[in-house]
Amino acid sequence: MTTHAMLSASGSKRWLMCTPSARLEATLPEPKRSTKGIDFSAEGTLAHSLGEIRLRLHFNQIGHEEYDREYELIKLHPIYQTYSQEERDDFEMYVDNYVLYVRSQIGEGDRPLFEQRVDFSEWVPDGFGTADVVILSEHTIRVIDLKFGKGVPVYAEDNPQLRLYALGAYAKFKEEYPNIREVSYTIHQPRLDSISTDGTSIGKLLDWARYYVSQKAKKAWSGSGDFLPGEWCQFCRAKATCRARSDFNTELAKQEFKEPPLLSQDEIVEVLEKAQNLKTWVNDVEEYVLEQAVTCNVIPTGYKLSTTKTHRKISDNQLAATVLIEKGLPKDQIWNPPTLKSVAALEKIGPKGQVAAWLGDLIIRPDGAPKLVRVKDSAKDDFQ
Repeated sequence: MTTHAMLSASGSKRWLMCTPSARLEATLPEPKRSTKGIDFSAEGTLAHSLGEIRLRLHFNQIGHEEYDREYELIKLHPIYQTYSQEERDDFEMYVDNYVLYVRSQIGEGDRPLFEQRVDFSEWVPDGFGTADVVILSEHTIRVIDLKFGKGVPVYAEDNPQLRLYALGAYAKFKEEYPNIREVSYTIHQPRLDSISTDGTSIGKLLDWARYYVSQKAKKAWSGSGDFLPGEWCQFCRAKATCRARSDFNTELAKQEFKEPPLLSQDEIVEVLEKAQNLKTWVNDVEEYVLEQAVTCNVIPTGYKLSTTKTHRKISDNQLAATVLIEKGLPKDQIWNPPTLKSVAALEKIGPKGQVAAWLGDLIIRPDGAPKLVRVKDSAKDDFQ
């Protein structure tokens, strides 16, 4: 079982900016994963596993037999099994792009380490993490991090996660490599075609650790300091129920919903700049409440659990085509290769009301996604 540090490198931006959040999160359960769609965290872990074995094989850290065994396990993973062949090809292509980039950064005489555990507990209580790639050379430590998501770009500039990885790598190898003077760190996002790099001197990195990180880490470890909402709330377990975030966004909402003529130009600009935080917060609350309703049957007063509407689909295209052709519909008009046309489009071709009757049980309506809807107050509606 993987152990996660409370003050982890991956969550460092959050606990550095909002120091009490780490202790608060420790009291909350892991969020439940939706049963629908891809678990993006697990998909990222799978991509890391594939990248690791391909890099280890290339640098003779494992043999072909071990590689083949691990690769077969990856292909049997539930996420990999849900992919179409095209999606599998894309998945492996993006991982290979990352692998080729890492290979290009390792020079003669460099020492590459993959999935390297690093410890920065000298500055952060129980601080440790796992760096995807650490490249050691006489004067430099290089850290490379794979981000497999395709949503929001993440950049290396002033990135605390990568700085902590570099700090931990320096602490581990400084005696073995006494001439190290510089660190650099790179984030590779192959699905966004994004590579960003930043770096600093060992002296500046150590000053950052001593005079900034260690002070913040002491507060985070003790749960002290002020809650500070911001874009770092995105992956916090408390993001939907945090009172400080609610107060912050409620105050913003009061300002945002004034009539525009009452706002100065500067106020309007401020609203536009902060509105995204408000929208994100509302989405987080809605997602949390829906997850509670679906998994725990905790439904807010005045709401009920329903499902979204879905379009009718044909369960067996070939059988449906046979039925429609036998009924006289032209073969060249019912197909929209590689599938049949939609039920609605087919009804426009056939006699009114007949296509659905001909196809019968071949027409299905898949289950929609769960959603919360407000229950109408019938007594109130009667007076409106």
